[in-house]
Amino acid sequence: MKIGFNGLFFQFPANGSGQYMIHLLNALGDIDKKNNYILFGPQPASIPPQVQQFPYRVHPVPGPARNKTNIEKVLWEQITGPAAAAKAGVDLYHVPYFAPPFVPRTPTVVTIHDVIPLRLPAYHPTGKIKLYMNLVARAAHQATMVITISQHAKQDIIDVLKLPEESIRVIYQAAGEEYQPIRDAEKLAETRKRYGLNERYIFYLGGLDQRKNVPQLVRAFAHVHRQVGDPNLQLLIAGNPDKQKGALFPDPRPIAADLGMGGQIIYRFVEEEDKPALYSGASLFVFPSLYEGFGLTPLEAMSCGAPVVCSNRTSLPEVVGDAALSIDPEKTSALVEAMCRVLTDQELERDLRARSLEQASKFSWKQTARETMTVYEEALTRAKKQSRKN
Repeated sequence: MKIGFNGLFFQFPANGSGQYMIHLLNALGDIDKKNNYILFGPQPASIPPQVQQFPYRVHPVPGPARNKTNIEKVLWEQITGPAAAAKAGVDLYHVPYFAPPFVPRTPTVVTIHDVIPLRLPAYHPTGKIKLYMNLVARAAHQATMVITISQHAKQDIIDVLKLPEESIRVIYQAAGEEYQPIRDAEKLAETRKRYGLNERYIFYLGGLDQRKNVPQLVRAFAHVHRQVGDPNLQLLIAGNPDKQKGALFPDPRPIAADLGMGGQIIYRFVEEEDKPALYSGASLFVFPSLYEGFGLTPLEAMSCGAPVVCSNRTSLPEVVGDAALSIDPEKTSALVEAMCRVLTDQELERDLRARSLEQASKFSWKQTARETMTVYEEALTRAKKQSRKN
């Protein structure tokens, strides 16, 4: 089988869709020795170094999307990319993010990570973005098959996009291989020093937008700090509240100041290479999100052996299983109680660390790649059957 791959998001390798493509392609390169892949990108420089060793050829396509403007992006997704794939004679075209062509030229598989912009009122798009979302929502009905990343996301897609259940397959993501426990005391200490951290700290990473529920975490931390009685206990929140403002990005700093916690909370952008050490060294990783398509950061934390307190909403129970303390993220008292339990009970902390590693071992990118290959085969079979009917 010759499989075409829309590589537009190679221009944004740190983005979630970019990371998905990099990990998936590397895993396919490791395990798939029978299919041929062509990676279509707007320009050679758009293929990130992380996949330069991918064993199949890259096919840069000059033209739209080189300048990363919105109109060029749509032209690439709807016309240039699919046309290039058809011209190259691919059997199947994989669009690894929510942008299937409205008029597919070959059988198409699309990965829809979530439909949050269509599901949550606060995230509803306006203007040109609304028109774009309407286009791709309608185009999803033209895809041969859809991959999504959790059972909860699948149900959202059925509810919002009205796609038939039989055309959707759930394939979980995984943490990268770099997420492993760091036990080197010197490296842990050096990382803490660079981020201004004491030995005991609570860690949050996952975004600052409204559904992430960060102000609630700040309120809970104020109670925990008083109850635990450790004046050196800190909360590290990954991100910079000054970067994104408005109703969709509530600033947690005024709440922290009102509660007298301004000096105990650190807001810092976290470098990718520092994440394993920060997860590993944390006394606790907390994830109070109200809505997730998957929930990769709790899985990363678990892969590093961190004890986790996690929201019990949407897809998160699928990810953390019974390895985390799961709580209602809208109940401050529940969040406080769970955090205090982990911070004051060493036996519970050890148990959660062990359970984290066990749960994380159930997810791997090689398994994701194997299941994706199965979807490719199923999609091609389905397309052939449909062609015979027509």
